[in-house]
Amino acid sequence: MNRRNRGIFYVLLFLAVGSHLAVVGASFTAWALLALQFLLYPQFAYFAAVRSEDQRKAEHRNQLLDGFWAGCWMAGLGFPLWISFTMFAGACLHMVVFYGLRGLPMVLGAMGLGAGMVALTGNWSGTHFDTDLRTTALSMVSLTLFFVTYALDGYRRAMYQHASEMKLRAQVEEIKALQARLYEQTMCDPLTGLFNRRHLEKALPSAIESAQAEGHELALLIVDIDHFKNVNDRYGHDVGDEVLKSVASIMQTAAQPEELVYRYGGEEFVILLPGCTADAAMRRAEQLRSQFLQTPLVLGEGAIHGTLSCGISVYPTHGANARELLRSADAALYRAKAKGRNRSEIFGASTVEFGRQATAETGQGQVR
Repeated sequence: MNRRNRGIFYVLLFLAVGSHLAVVGASFTAWALLALQFLLYPQFAYFAAVRSEDQRKAEHRNQLLDGFWAGCWMAGLGFPLWISFTMFAGACLHMVVFYGLRGLPMVLGAMGLGAGMVALTGNWSGTHFDTDLRTTALSMVSLTLFFVTYALDGYRRAMYQHASEMKLRAQVEEIKALQARLYEQTMCDPLTGLFNRRHLEKALPSAIESAQAEGHELALLIVDIDHFKNVNDRYGHDVGDEVLKSVASIMQTAAQPEELVYRYGGEEFVILLPGCTADAAMRRAEQLRSQFLQTPLVLGEGAIHGTLSCGISVYPTHGANARELLRSADAALYRAKAKGRNRSEIFGASTVEFGRQATAETGQGQVR
């Protein structure tokens, strides 16, 4: 960017200073120095900078030299106001853009050094503040075009930075969405879409803390599909997966917004029922058991009729923490299995059978 801006500015200065030299009738040497300074020097400065080991340091040197040469020309020409102001403004803009306000004393020092060198060599013939109308107009045009060029570069850089920021923001949002999906995958069962055991290990302690803080009960149900191994052995794992999804769908549909349903592992499911008493939990378990029994999985011309067993525990009666609550519900489930399956049992309660016992039918597709 600085090569282009410096090159454009120096060409414009060549026209303005050349106009002034023509008016004052300058010598061939002055014209040769003008061409050397404003046409050849910018290219030399650029090629020296790009081949430097430290390009920033080289550019800083070039900017100071810009100020130094400007001071030399200003003094040599007798400080014509418009030409001097144009050179000063251009050099200041370069330095301040790259170095902030500390660039201002730098360029003033460089210009002062250049003007002083000309004065010491005796080439300063006094001050000639005035310039003719053409030179004044060229100085104005040079300064205006230089500012516009610099502003346009700044605008393009700002737009590019804005576009880059928007792209980066979109990438960040995409990463966040990906992280959310990955987190969901780690917390959800891919087959049923239910939360998995890892999620339960995080959610159950929090649910117990909430129940304790609010003084409410918390019911936990462990639901197991009876004789599920027989389904896999007889019909294959694809059919077994459909049975699992059927149970998950029934539980998810019946769940209230505050209730959480999990695939605990294999053919076992867990349901958390905040604020639910033992009697209410038993009714919910029986409703699920009855609905699954009445929802056969159609398989060709036949159908699979399955049954569920459920173990129930309630905080704080059957456990003060997550581990105890799960162990109590598991023990209740084991008792339901031992008593013939297709039933619900509450931990620690006397054995009360809810609903009818599993039918003795052995029709096609019956899961026993």
